[in-house]
Amino acid sequence: MFEQIENLKLIDVIEGVSSLHRAYSDRFSHGFVFKINGESRYTFDRTTILHTEGEMLFIPKGSSYTVQRLSEGESKYVAINFDADLHDTVPKKYPLTQMIDTHFICTQMARRWLFQTPADRYQCISTFYHILSVISNMDKSEYAPKHRFSMIEPAVRYLEEHIFDCSLKVSDLHLLCGISDTYFRKIFISHFGTGPQNYITNKRLTQANALLNIGDYNRISEVALAVGYEDPLYFSKIFRDKYGFPPSHAASQINCCKEVRN
Repeated sequence: MFEQIENLKLIDVIEGVSSLHRAYSDRFSHGFVFKINGESRYTFDRTTILHTEGEMLFIPKGSSYTVQRLSEGESKYVAINFDADLHDTVPKKYPLTQMIDTHFICTQMARRWLFQTPADRYQCISTFYHILSVISNMDKSEYAPKHRFSMIEPAVRYLEEHIFDCSLKVSDLHLLCGISDTYFRKIFISHFGTGPQNYITNKRLTQANALLNIGDYNRISEVALAVGYEDPLYFSKIFRDKYGFPPSHAASQINCCKEVRN
């Protein structure tokens, strides 16, 4: 659905909380809804879709549907509304948790949209194109021969088991599959929507951010080593590139909270 998009216009990005039950008629725009937590049931004319944490749901323009919150307590989401010339559109969900740090990306996108400065708006548009790129790759991978992924499964299993090891070498992964590095990367990208190095970096930094938020480590170098980086300076650089602030800032915030509680 998203390989060819014309006249794309980002309308708004909203961070909200799901209602217990709500009905929509003749939706005014196309939209993606990323579920931050909880679970909801979307009922269209001929389709029922369960929308759970970590999934992006596409809802076509003109859709009429109801939404029922199934989980107890607060259920948060980020909605991205846009207009574009799309063809053969149907409601569809995409599990994006393995592709990118979607939770952080979507919430940051919604908060940037609130400021409405030119720089923030351009950043939102850039992020939206990145999301569309990932989703487009997922659509294409559905029609790719299944045996292609089986060719890289040994490397994917190894990667998941050793992703936080400092000794992990991306350049050696293709050797586990008996194929060339170029072909390995091509299949990996078609399935995961990003290259193996970027996949590893996203996973490591997401884990690092979680460790910093827990506050069990006294030094940044310890966090870096725990997620696979022997060089704390390099770790700090890529952490800042991703999140917009250094890991020391996240750690200091946690320490301040501890002092207040004490």
